[in-house]
Order: sequence, then structure tokens, then C-alpha cells
Amino acid sequence: MSRSLGERKTKVVVHRRARRAGTLSAVVIASGVLVGGVIAGRIDWTDNAAKLDAALAEAPPVQLATIPAADGLPGRGVFAQFTSTGHFCLSDAPLDSPQMGGGGCNAADDPLGGTSISASLAYDGGPAIAGVKDARVIGLASAEVASIDVLMTDGTSRSAKLKKAKVGSDELQVFGYRFKKADLKRGLGPTAIVALDADGVEIGRQPTGIGD
Repeated sequence: MSRSLGERKTKVVVHRRARRAGTLSAVVIASGVLVGGVIAGRIDWTDNAAKLDAALAEAPPVQLATIPAADGLPGRGVFAQFTSTGHFCLSDAPLDSPQMGGGGCNAADDPLGGTSISASLAYDGGPAIAGVKDARVIGLASAEVASIDVLMTDGTSRSAKLKKAKVGSDELQVFGYRFKKADLKRGLGPTAIVALDADGVEIGRQPTGIGD
């Protein structure tokens, strides 16, 4: 479910729709280096890439959440687009340039791609983690998800705040998390994005490929 909306200064870790779609793309951080990787693709975009590109250019972005300014970095937005091709697309972009970000797309009638959580990561800088200037994760979660944990390579976790959002006819939740510079400088990256219910029981997990 990947696509890029043209942000050139940021290394958005997504792959063109000509590859695959299904769940949002994710960063893979291995041996201290950031590289691109796709998670569990389900839909082949080969025949639809050009149409979706054109539809995205016409679909107005709607801001669902904010990634607050931090560590001297400006705030960003989590934006949604419904396209004429029948897709729901979620992106991480500058607040003043919502069509200059990156993220991914699913069918509009199944924004989560059949899962309880769907996430995407992007970064500026690298390739070594310590050289990354900014890294973020965005995503959607189903209504039964009570909290989101971002598991890190040292065994600790970071909490991503959930916000309710109306996505088409569905009541879903959206999140956006910016990694702290202190974590990046220590070479820490995410191993998985985990969805928990109100009792703290895991109900969904999206591995990033780190540590595999």
C-alpha cells in the first residue's frame, strides 16, 4: 500500500505502487543503517499506479492528527486522502505542504487492510541511525485498540498517542509519533508497532524487520 507524494528532502521509506500494497510500508533498521522495506504486500499496483498518482493530485488532504514540534524540528501533520480510484491514503507531511509527504494507500472500504493496525515510518538523514535528523511513525488503528506501543531495539517501548478519526464510514484511530533525537543518537530503532486492548493484551503487531 505504498506511495510517495513527492517530498524530496525527506527519505520517506515507502515503495512505489508498482511494487505492492496491502499494509503501509515501514522502515527497516538493520545493523545501525536505515534501508527501505515493504511489509506484507497484498495488492499489485502495477496497472493502477498512474491512475492513483493522478487521483492523489486531485484529492484534497484532510489533517487527522499533528506530530508536535520537538527537538528544534517543526510540527508535521498526519493527512488523509480519499481518491476517485477508491483508495484511502494516509501520509506524514509538513503542515504547510500536505501534499509533499509520504505514506501509503489501501482500499477505501478497508482502510486497515484487514488488520487492527497499519503503520508507516519515514526519516531524514542517515544512513546510520545516529546520522538521522528526524524519524517518525504514523498509522491507523481499529476502534478496539486502546494503546500503541513502539518496541525499540533495546527492549524498551515508546507510547504513541491515539486520536479518534472518522475515516469514511468507519470510526478508527490515528497516531503520529516522532522519535526522540536522544534515541536516534544512541542507535535505537523500532522493532515493531504493537496494538493493545484496554486490558493491555496484544491484539495486533506490525514488525519492522529490525532484529530478524
